[in-house]
Amino acid sequence: MHFNQIRKLVSVFVRQFQSGAAGNAWRLFFFALPILVVLPAQAQFNASLSGTVTDQTGAIIPGATVTLVDKETNQTRTSTTSPAGLFDFNALAPDRYSLSVERQGFKKKSVDQVVLIPEQPNVLNVQMDLGNVSETVTVNGSAAPLLDTGTANLSGEEIQHLPSFNRDVFQLAQLAPGAFGDASQGSGGGSYELPGNQGPGGSAGSSAGIFQTENGPQIQTRGGQYETNSISIDGISTVSAVWGGTSVITPSEDSVQDVKIVTNSYDAEVGRFSGGQIQVTSKSGTNDLHGSAFFKASRPGLNAYQRWNDLGSDVPGTPALRGLNRDESRFNNYGGSLGGPFWKNRVFGFFNYETSPYSSSGTAQGWYETSQFDQAAASGSIASKYLTYKGEGVASGATLIQRTCSQVGLQEGVNCATTTGGLDLGSPLKSALGTQDPTYGGSTNAPGVGGGLDGVPDVGFFNTVNPTSTTQAQYNGRLDANLRQNDHLAFAIYWVPITTTDYQGPIRSANLWHHSQVNDAFSLIWNHTFTPTLLNQARANAAGWRWNEVASNPQEPFGLPQDNIGNVNDSSCGGSACSFGTANFQYFGAPGPTDLNQWTYDYNDVLTKILGRHSIKMGGISPGFTISTTQYTQRVPPSLSAICGTLPTTPPSVRPGSLIPQPVCPPPIARTTGPTSGGLSFRTITKFAPI
Repeated sequence: MHFNQIRKLVSVFVRQFQSGAAGNAWRLFFFALPILVVLPAQAQFNASLSGTVTDQTGAIIPGATVTLVDKETNQTRTSTTSPAGLFDFNALAPDRYSLSVERQGFKKKSVDQVVLIPEQPNVLNVQMDLGNVSETVTVNGSAAPLLDTGTANLSGEEIQHLPSFNRDVFQLAQLAPGAFGDASQGSGGGSYELPGNQGPGGSAGSSAGIFQTENGPQIQTRGGQYETNSISIDGISTVSAVWGGTSVITPSEDSVQDVKIVTNSYDAEVGRFSGGQIQVTSKSGTNDLHGSAFFKASRPGLNAYQRWNDLGSDVPGTPALRGLNRDESRFNNYGGSLGGPFWKNRVFGFFNYETSPYSSSGTAQGWYETSQFDQAAASGSIASKYLTYKGEGVASGATLIQRTCSQVGLQEGVNCATTTGGLDLGSPLKSALGTQDPTYGGSTNAPGVGGGLDGVPDVGFFNTVNPTSTTQAQYNGRLDANLRQNDHLAFAIYWVPITTTDYQGPIRSANLWHHSQVNDAFSLIWNHTFTPTLLNQARANAAGWRWNEVASNPQEPFGLPQDNIGNVNDSSCGGSACSFGTANFQYFGAPGPTDLNQWTYDYNDVLTKILGRHSIKMGGISPGFTISTTQYTQRVPPSLSAICGTLPTTPPSVRPGSLIPQPVCPPPIARTTGPTSGGLSFRTITKFAPI
């Protein structure tokens, strides 16, 4: 099977995911996996190791046999030094290696514990001693680690021990030389945006972290904005189709082998972005069974309440009765990983799982109509349609906070009366529907009272609770196969399902909202070594996220227009709130749902050729994207009932004002497909033999 065939197979797999047929996509993958495993295919690693073999006088030694062994997988490669005494190994994983050099007339030289700097060329020169080839000189490579002066690299051990909020490995990019970022955070732990930010920003607060839909690490390099940065996992771009410098996958720390941050000049093959390059390498299985596990608990018990929150909050009582808030975030974070061989020395697997079930109860205060007000609407009126609609009252669990007429700018006994159940603002009109209130004074501080004050509470200032429940997990799987000495196949997938239930908009029972989304990325990589001096690397990948809030909220009254309680011709009703004095009422109707589906694709091929002292790379890339968007920000007014089938056009009437609908019909779906573009890259590295 050639790369074009692999590309077609991946395209079919992606289309299955986009269409929502995830089950069919998985069946396709497991059906195709046996076919792919028999392909000739080194992994997606860009590190290389080269050097010059000399004797004690510095003279070059051509024709020496150089053997490189990956101590994690026991994969062995051999090379022969050129007439210039040079050797070169490409497409190396960031593992521990041993290197040995043999030549007739010299003692065998072994270098143990060679640790590479990932995703870049590495140089290790070897000096041999005269003697019998049966004699061996062994040195420890870790005693003289390879020097890296151009990039910042974080090993898996460093990533595990350095602090990062919500285990967001991208936050550690701020530690790189040449990267600017102040690492400031909000009270809830989220990242503050740098000046000039135009994207979604960095990791949010609470339990977001690795579950962020789009994560833009807040770092700048060379004076540019963060949107010019590139982010890749295993050499595969995970940058959003809309925002540069923003990744749709934030990998779990336990799944990361190392991170490389390039803030200076970079290779042409990663030159799509002009800013910094954040290059993540994921963990893979080895010949040894290895794993990890962790648990972290976050509790609100030690969080403090506000000391003051507007008028009425300085009276004796519990925080709830006083209308005081605190951060109620309560969640656990736990997970683990396991890696090892399926077939020793040949096929390896790695799996990582992390989850953070999240539960919180945010408190807020607002003005809502009372149950007595809901029952008083005239039969047949639009007001009655809203006020008697199931679930449109304030949600259960809300507690009344006592307020007086004078505190909201109304006159006691004139246009307002304070009761134990709230404020009395009047009584229903006795005239026909559509008749305006003759007592209306023309401003929010002089509202009409309809049939007069009757001692029945109409509105109240409620302390409401918004319980948020989130289930979120990240699954990462990787399969590596050393099928032949010159071929390696790798498949990796990140799958991040997230479901959240909470109130959207005012805390009304009908506004209980369900949001369900999936972020995922998967890649297929085939490296083939034709000769010790010629290597080809082919990659195909897709990354994206999607949700459909219409499908996940069948209980929502999307046909009910958003509406407000307010006085006729009241300018304060131009927005989402309408006022009686300074009392701003919460609107009716659920917020508009969205239906989003975003994908990016990459197909690229890189050929590496060693010509004497030159290492030449050439290749091409063909990226593309698809964005499917439907956003229902508003809904249908009663006057459009014949078109959209919602409410009747009965004239509005409510005491002491009217319901003022403000929505429009939902727009049709908008779909954007990015033109498939292409690019070519060329790079040459020259190695000089010692004089």
